[in-house]
Order: sequence, then C-alpha cells, then structure tokens
Amino acid sequence: MSIQTDEEERKRVRFVFDLYSSEDLIDGVDIINAIRGLNLNPTIHLVNNLGGSETRGEVFKSFNEFLKIYEAVRDDKNQGGFQDFVECLKIYDVAENGTMKMIDLTSMLLTLGEKITADELQEVLTDCQLEPEDEDGWFPYLPFLCRLCEKPVPPSWKPV
Repeated sequence: MSIQTDEEERKRVRFVFDLYSSEDLIDGVDIINAIRGLNLNPTIHLVNNLGGSETRGEVFKSFNEFLKIYEAVRDDKNQGGFQDFVECLKIYDVAENGTMKMIDLTSMLLTLGEKITADELQEVLTDCQLEPEDEDGWFPYLPFLCRLCEKPVPPSWKPV
C-alpha cells in the first residue's frame, strides 16, 4: 500500500521533474537522476523495472507517471539504510576496531551490486576517504561511510 504524497512533497517532486523535463515529459534515462535528486537511492534495475530506461529517447513519462515511479521507489522496503551499510562493513572489521582493508572495500565496490568503473571508484575514494590507509592497508571505514552518505561523523567516534 502506497503512502499518500502530501502537497508539499508533491511540489518538491514537481520541481525536480521540471528540472529534468522538456515539454512536460521526462526522458526515461533521466528518471534515476531525478529520483536521486529527491534524496532516494534506488538501483538502476529498480527504476528501469518501474518504467525508466537506459537508452535516451526510448521512453518518456508525464509528471503523473513519474510521480508513481517516485512513490514506488520511496515506499520500497528493500532499500538499505545507513545502519545497514555500517553493519555490512563491520563484516570486514576483523579486529573489531573500526577499520577494514582498503582492498576489501575496493573489491566490494567493483564487484557487488551495481558495477562501477575504476575511474568512478577512484572518484568515490578521493571524495570520501577522510583518513588515509595505514602501511598495512587498513583504514577507518565509519568516516568514509558518513562522507559517502552525507552524514556527520558521530562525536563518539574516535580514530583507532
């Protein structure tokens, strides 16, 4: 059952739709970016299954169609949250000291879920790695994840 979209939320969705639309239609390729602009993080697969596209000019959606896709993504219970990501990275924290091997992170980002390129990986690492890895390849993952998810690093966190 879908949660009702209130007028304020509808205005925000319309604003983002208008940024990406032309002649009151949004190209299916742009739907993923528009939805991510509304602070949701769906997979490309999910959006394409709901009516998006990977080919420009193939599919166009009206505002009402876009709104239905947005609501489906917003209401999707299978999206991971920040705490889920923390728990996932804890698997690699073998010393239970808040660190993981950089090689494990890069391998995970390159092979699991939606694949990214080596260039995209380097951009993520450059933008999000607050603490350098040590001489053995370990680095604190919580500040990295906070930066990636645009969350403040908890004041209780202390570097190892």
